[in-house]
Amino acid sequence: MCVSMAHGFLLLSLLWIASAVEVQRPRGVPLSKRQFYEENRPFTCLDGSRTIPFDRVNDDYCDCRDGSDEPGTAACPNGSFHCSNAGFRPGFIPSSRINDGVCDCCDTTDEYNSGAVCPNTCRDLGRQERESLQKIAEVAKEGFLLKQQLIQQAQRGLEEKQSKVSELMLNKKTTEERLEALRLVKETAEQPEKQAKGRHLKAWEEQQAVLRAEKDKANMAEAFLKLDLDADGLVSAVELQSHTELDPNDDGMFTEVEAQGVLGGVEVMDEGSFEAVWSNIKDKYVSETDPPSPGAPQTPEDPGEAGDPEQDPDEEEVPEDYEDQDDEDDDEADDEDYKPPPTVQPTEVPGDEDEALPPYDPDTQSLIDVAQKARDEFDEAEGAVRALDDQIKGLEKEISLDFGPGFEFAYLYGQCYDLTTSEYIYRICPFNRVTQKPKFGGSETNLGSWGSWSGPEGNTYSLMKYDHGTGCWQGPNRSTTVKLTCGKETVVVSTSEPSRCEYLMEFITPAVCHEPAGLDSDLHGHTEL
Repeated sequence: MCVSMAHGFLLLSLLWIASAVEVQRPRGVPLSKRQFYEENRPFTCLDGSRTIPFDRVNDDYCDCRDGSDEPGTAACPNGSFHCSNAGFRPGFIPSSRINDGVCDCCDTTDEYNSGAVCPNTCRDLGRQERESLQKIAEVAKEGFLLKQQLIQQAQRGLEEKQSKVSELMLNKKTTEERLEALRLVKETAEQPEKQAKGRHLKAWEEQQAVLRAEKDKANMAEAFLKLDLDADGLVSAVELQSHTELDPNDDGMFTEVEAQGVLGGVEVMDEGSFEAVWSNIKDKYVSETDPPSPGAPQTPEDPGEAGDPEQDPDEEEVPEDYEDQDDEDDDEADDEDYKPPPTVQPTEVPGDEDEALPPYDPDTQSLIDVAQKARDEFDEAEGAVRALDDQIKGLEKEISLDFGPGFEFAYLYGQCYDLTTSEYIYRICPFNRVTQKPKFGGSETNLGSWGSWSGPEGNTYSLMKYDHGTGCWQGPNRSTTVKLTCGKETVVVSTSEPSRCEYLMEFITPAVCHEPAGLDSDLHGHTEL
């Protein structure tokens, strides 16, 4: 853009100079076509359709189909009139506007025979445009100087990042070597720790096994005494029938024959032989002096699984919620009524003596402390390796990005720029993504993630493409094209949506400014004229 503006300024000045010497030619003919209008030879229509005598050029009658024989009159509907506009930019107007009473050319040459009186504004317009172009050129020049500074900073930054990567790689290598050494220390320390903890656990389990056996033996003796109703030192099948919970088929009829079967086929049994029977019935046996089991219906605060049938009458009051009530009852039984977790296994934990694992002895605890210290040091080193690896990957990614031929766009990396409209806040984070967020609250929408440079050949770095954004309803994923314009500042100036889900953002940055070649000499030359 900067180069084209400088060239435009130069062209305008040259045209102004050329206007001082007016080359004779028919009215309405541009200088570039003067050679086709020679007075001493017949005129050939520019489309080649016919040849006519030269005196029929601008005779107010249309002879050529392309209207080229009437460049200075309104005779041809498809003709065009050239405005010389000395001191300003030349231009063309439709021939229908010739002598229509309105001055379309700033030099008023289109109203040569209408009687319209218009001032010649070409020099004022030329001066205004030159001043405007000069300001643009000055901005471009300042922007280009800033770009040179950005390039220098970026080059230094690139060297620093490359040096940092090398430094981090060395640190990573050293830390990885230390990590492997700590791994060996950890594994060496964990082996005796594991053995010591195993011995501790085994001793505790053996102790618990002895306690459980003693408890089981005491429970058996107590059960025998309670089953021996006549206190004759023997338990008979008839006595066993008093405990219906021992019915093998749970049919509600505990017969004497079934009781004998429980006793191993005998009618009576002494305490010495009762041990074999006890191992089979102890899970079902309920002592008369034991607290009610979870299945006892008479305990309202302890419903349990066996108490559910007793609650059916209450549930029948709200039959429409029957299934939900079952789930709620189960949850209440688990979460409210049973304060301890309902996972007690009577065969393994019959009493309070089955406690938690006791503290380790000093020697075992010492081995655990040593192993834990080794684990902590290993974990710390492992975390340091990961952190170094993340830093290296981040720097390598930044270095690999295309920041322009001179790395001039590098200063945009990691930065974000906002544009607030009446409805939305648009944000561009160069080389990352573009987003849109409602001004007065709401979720953020991704308008595209960094894709690539997409400018035309020869000006690749004039457009940025962000794609694969949030999908539109029944439409494509959102995408944004960012048009870069030369300027002294770095700012978003506009955002639009030319097509559905396709956004266009204009972004000003000095990084896109080009050197305005020959600008100083051109400006001095114009001033002299």
